[in-house]
Amino acid sequence: MVMVLGLVACGEKFPYTSQSTKEKMIKEVKVVMEKAEETRSEKDAQVLLEKMGEIIKISTELEKRISEGDEKAREELEKWDKLIKEIESQ
Repeated sequence: MVMVLGLVACGEKFPYTSQSTKEKMIKEVKVVMEKAEETRSEKDAQVLLEKMGEIIKISTELEKRISEGDEKAREELEKWDKLIKEIESQ
């Protein structure tokens, strides 16, 4: 719910996000993941789970809409997948 409100407050239409928002969210996950691996801190692990949870909520909603026949949701999920693969390869 917080994620939905946050996206609405930022002018986003959940689950659709701008390219810059996608990039920001994925980079934040990557940074937090590296920190959590380095520190092995429970707090950092919790932050990582929260950041990943935001992306999972978006993906889940997109998948739901795809199952209902929403082509725009399919395109959006493909953009997420492509961006994640690009950032993972860096």
